[in-house]
Amino acid sequence: MATALLNAGHRVFLTSTDIESLDETRRASGAGERAAVKTANLGNERELAELVDAAMHAFGRVDVLVSNAGIPNPAVRRPLDVTPDQLRRLFEINTLASINLIRLVVPGMVARRWGRIIFISTSLDTMLDPDHVAYGMTKAAGESFIAALATSFQSTGVTANVLLPGGAVATRMAAGVADPKDLLQPEIMAAPIAWLASDDSNNVTGRRFIAAKWNTALNHAQAAQAASAPAAWGGYGDKSIKP
Repeated sequence: MATALLNAGHRVFLTSTDIESLDETRRASGAGERAAVKTANLGNERELAELVDAAMHAFGRVDVLVSNAGIPNPAVRRPLDVTPDQLRRLFEINTLASINLIRLVVPGMVARRWGRIIFISTSLDTMLDPDHVAYGMTKAAGESFIAALATSFQSTGVTANVLLPGGAVATRMAAGVADPKDLLQPEIMAAPIAWLASDDSNNVTGRRFIAAKWNTALNHAQAAQAASAPAAWGGYGDKSIKP
């Protein structure tokens, strides 16, 4: 995703807990000063604020936030085998860190009347799988927040959308799951992330995009329509009766 955004002309600020992987990614990108990195513990609010300050110092503003941080489900077979501490840590990184970063960067976006919030989520069956329910819960909560955020920021120029691969991806998080050749490749995220971060997606908000369904043979508008649905499963179930 970082490479796709750099190729689209963006300046990209990357964060992780691993400085070696960050430096390797920056060097491999060949982007020079258009790519900057900083390590951070996303569960620490002070470090989140310092992270945004560093991005502002490097590039002057934040126009696009891609919320991709995540830690995987503990090695459990049943939902109640997840300990309170494990669940707390999952929500801290996978959900609350995203919300807290959004809180820090959105005011500037609203002031400039342009911004993109892109939350990287997971497939619905993962959210319902007993083996992955703790991870799935954190992504479901984040997706619900994004849907509400999209509604609250209508007509501000700031959009909020969800993007997910559509299956297990050949990344470090999926190591040992299967032969990497049998998994989705990270490159499938490139076309949708570049489109969502562009002017072409103006007024597209509150949507859930599945990268595996993005057809690069179509024009972007057609591909986006075919690969998306309302975020937070707006097409499922009955709405509540209100007085």
